[in-house]
This record gives sequence, C-alpha cells and structure tokens, in this order.
Amino acid sequence: MRGLLVDARRAWLAGALALVPALAPAQFTVRSEVDARKIGIQDQVQLTITVEGSGAPEEIALPPLTNLDVVGGPFQSTQVSIVNGRMSQSRSYTYVLQPRGPGKAEVGSVRAGDQAAPAISIEVVAGSVRPPAPQRPDPFAMDPFGDPFEEMLGRRRTRPAAPKLLVQASPSRARLRVGEPLVLTYWLDTQTSVADLQFKEAPQFAGFWVEDLERPQPSPSGEAVTVEGETYRRFPILRKLLFPTKAGTLTLPAATFRIGLARQSFFDAGGVVERTTKPATVTVEPLPDAPGFSGAVGRFRTSATLDRDQVPLGEAAMLRFRVEGTGNLKWIDRAPDVVAKGARVFPPQAKSDLKTTADGITGSRTWEFVVVPETSGAVEVPPLPFSWFDPSAGRIVTAETAPLALRVEGGTVAAGLPGPAPAVAGARAGGALPLRSDLDRHPAAGLALSGQTVALAACTVLLLHAGLWGAGRLRRGARRGRAASPRSVRVALRELERAGNEPMSKEQAASLVEKALHEAFGEIAEDDESEPARAVRALLDDVHFVRYAPQLGEYRDKVRDLAARAADAVRRWA
Repeated sequence: MRGLLVDARRAWLAGALALVPALAPAQFTVRSEVDARKIGIQDQVQLTITVEGSGAPEEIALPPLTNLDVVGGPFQSTQVSIVNGRMSQSRSYTYVLQPRGPGKAEVGSVRAGDQAAPAISIEVVAGSVRPPAPQRPDPFAMDPFGDPFEEMLGRRRTRPAAPKLLVQASPSRARLRVGEPLVLTYWLDTQTSVADLQFKEAPQFAGFWVEDLERPQPSPSGEAVTVEGETYRRFPILRKLLFPTKAGTLTLPAATFRIGLARQSFFDAGGVVERTTKPATVTVEPLPDAPGFSGAVGRFRTSATLDRDQVPLGEAAMLRFRVEGTGNLKWIDRAPDVVAKGARVFPPQAKSDLKTTADGITGSRTWEFVVVPETSGAVEVPPLPFSWFDPSAGRIVTAETAPLALRVEGGTVAAGLPGPAPAVAGARAGGALPLRSDLDRHPAAGLALSGQTVALAACTVLLLHAGLWGAGRLRRGARRGRAASPRSVRVALRELERAGNEPMSKEQAASLVEKALHEAFGEIAEDDESEPARAVRALLDDVHFVRYAPQLGEYRDKVRDLAARAADAVRRWA
C-alpha cells in the first residue's frame, strides 16, 4: 500500500510539472477599455489600449470600429513604475470616439502579436446621457498649503522631503566620423518609487539622422550607483541611434522628463516632478573624398547576379545588385550606373530588408535592373563598383562585382546561314527592338532531313527573305513622305482601343500599342527630328519600359495613358 501511495504521488507530481510550460505567462499583455458602455449620440467615449510587459510590438493598430468615428488621438504615453525596487513598463494609446447614430456600436478585438483583447459593445441612445462635468473648486477659497482632511482633523501634517531623482543622457562615444552610429542612452537615478515617466517635449537633434532603438530591458531592481555621495538605483529608460550628418562640434540637447511619483501612503497623493538632462557635445570628423564615393559608412559586401544566363532575343533578364552589411544603409540610395553594350538597361527598382541595432542599420538593399538585349549573341554586364568608408580600417574601400555574361538566342535565319533580316512591323531603324509577337514565331525544329533537302530549303529561305526584305524596303519607301492609308489608320486606332480597354497583361497591351504605331507610321528614321518622329520615338520608349518593367504594381492606368497618347498621335499625324 505504501508503495502504491509513493507511485501515485510521483505520477501526480509529473503531471503537475507537465502543466507548468502551458501555464507560463506571456511576456506582455494587452487590454482595451472604454470609460462608458452606454452613451448618447451627443456624447463622446474614450478608448484606452494598454500594453504591459516586454516584447510587445512598437505599434498597436486601431481595432475595427462599428458605428464609431475617431475624433481625437491617438495620445500615447509610456509609464515606468518602480515599486519596492522592481521596475515594470507599460504603454497606453488613447482615442476619443464619437458615435454616428443611435443603435449598437462596437470596438473590435485589439491584437498585438499573439495576444488579443476582446471586443467591447457600446449602446448608443438619442441625446446625451453623460453627467455634467463637476465644477472645479475655487483655488482662492482654500489654503494652497493646507490639506482639507488634515484641517478637518485640526492638525497639519509635516510635508515630506523633496524626492531625490536624477535623469542623465550619455552618448556611447565622444568622437566619430560623419555617418557613424552613436547610441544615446537616457538613465533614471532614483531613491523613490516612480509611477510614470515621459518626455515633456521630445528633443530635436540638429545635425543628426535619428533612429529609435528597442526599449532597454533593465534588471527589475536596477543597478546600484553612487552620485555625489548619494546611493541611487539606476534604470535605462530610452535609447536613440544617431548618425551625424555634418562635421564639427555637435550638441546633444538637454531633455526634460515629467516623472510621476507613486503614492507613499493613504494621505500622500503622489505628484509630478520635472528633471532635465545636461547637454553633451560630440566631435564629428569629416569623411575623406574619393571618386565614386557617395557617403556609405560601415562594413559591407556587394554582389551582382542575373536571374538567367540565356534569353531569347526580345525577352528580358533581371540584374540584381545587392549591398549588405551594417552601417548607414538607409543613406545608400543609389546603385552604380549599369551600361551593357548591345542591351538596354531600364532604371532600377530598390528593395530594402533592414533592422536597426546598436551597431547601426543591419540588412541589405537591392536594386533590380531590367536588361533587354537588342542584338543576338553575347551581352556582358561589366563589373559594378561600390565604395564605402570602413571605420575600422580608417579608409575608403572600393569593391567590384564579377562581370556577368548573358547569351542571347535568335535573330538569325538559321544556324550557320547568315542572311538579311526579315522586315518585321516592329523593327525601327537604328537597332530598335522588334515586336515580341514577331520574335515568338519560331518554326518547329527537330526533323531529320537529307543534306540536299537542307541546302534546297536554305536557298529557298534566302530567296524568300530577300524578296520580303526588298518588298518591305519598297513599301516603307512608298510610305515615306505621305500619310498612312485610311485602312492603316483605322486598324491602328482599333488596336489602340483594344489595348486601352480590354483586360490583358501589360506585355500584351504594350505589344498592341507598338504594332499600332508601326502600322500607322511605318519606319521612323533615327535622324528624323520632326515633331511627329520625336513623339513616336518617345511613345515607343514608354511602351518598351512598360513591357519589360518588373511586375511591381498595377500598370493598367499606365497602359490606358499610353494607348490614349498613341491614339492622339495617330489622329494628328498619321
């Protein structure tokens, strides 16, 4: 029996221990509350969202509102409480809400990470149900130094001594270069319990780029320090990451905090005191100058890649240039210039993946270039240089990416049989891109033929292409110097209407616009500087950009604008 009791106790203890992880409290909690559940349509209600603990998101989204409008806020406050030597923090967001009409109203569920506060229902009635605001007492009818309760008892309490609190601001370094990070930490030294702490007015850091760092997580009991012979408990309360933007002696301004004092007894109402930090100065040295250097400071590495190493003529490849590391990454707002012989390179789109830390901004910035080959064969992307100042080495470092090769297929009659290019509607003088729809028309391959058949077919192809080429020259020559036929104009306008109104991809729409322009205007010589020629060339440039640009957003409005501009050009000049 005794053995059975021991086994039962062990089993119970194991089950209790298994429940401990499930019952462990979350690192932070979130709650929402309103100051009234029943209001009139003429009244307002105050919503307060409070987050307590550590690890909560920096921003808390406003929950969905039903039959309510925001007329004030959010008013944000941060409370730091130090009671019995232990520290806790909370943030509050306060909104003022106005009902839209009588009936049911609701403040939706508030979510922060994996925590949530339940929705709150409010009843809205006609008129006003709020009691009138209490009349404030006349300050001149009372003893400003007395306590009404104490006077009623016939005695006066001795006023307590002024609380001893200090606030300090300490920079992590006193000398640095332009663009180097500096951590500014605000400290609270206290001998009493604190209920609230916040800036009276946020300081302005002239000459610095400012980033917020995560709130420090101090020891709950703080750190014991001695200041001028007095013992205090020290707590870090706020940190800022500063990047100087100019050289010289820069000042970190004084900051004033409003500190709420906790009640010490039943007769003590607490209070609010103000404390101000001392200003500090730092010496900022200029950066050296060098060709190609744009102000990047830190430790970086670069890379360049193509999303493919082979494309058909008329298709596009994506070139990605990436800078990653730690430093003033947000200042790096420009990629190297990319020039690839035999290809057109469009302006890049920039993407960032950044995180702010005490060492600087860590992560990467990537620029994506659309590269459109204009000729078959090999296209080389040359080495791309990037320069930055390395503080540990004390000098400017320049690195280059490796050259990249892109093989472009297509653009010839047959392998090993060069011949004159066919006259396609999308080709312009001066090496412009042919139409994608024409480039996509490739004959099927893979049939096994005899040598005589191949030779005969090659000759026939050459003759046919020569005939088409000559006919195209004659037709374009006939088109020069006179207006397009009414049928060509009608066809062009019909294609442009389709491109602007019918649902299709941006590539299909751009192809239709380009076909319509070539149908109406034929070949535009590169040395033609007339107004119609310049307008059509500009339109074709925009068409190519839309066709080959990465799909980073909605292009329908841009396509409609292109189709409308092209239609105006056709009606005006074709």
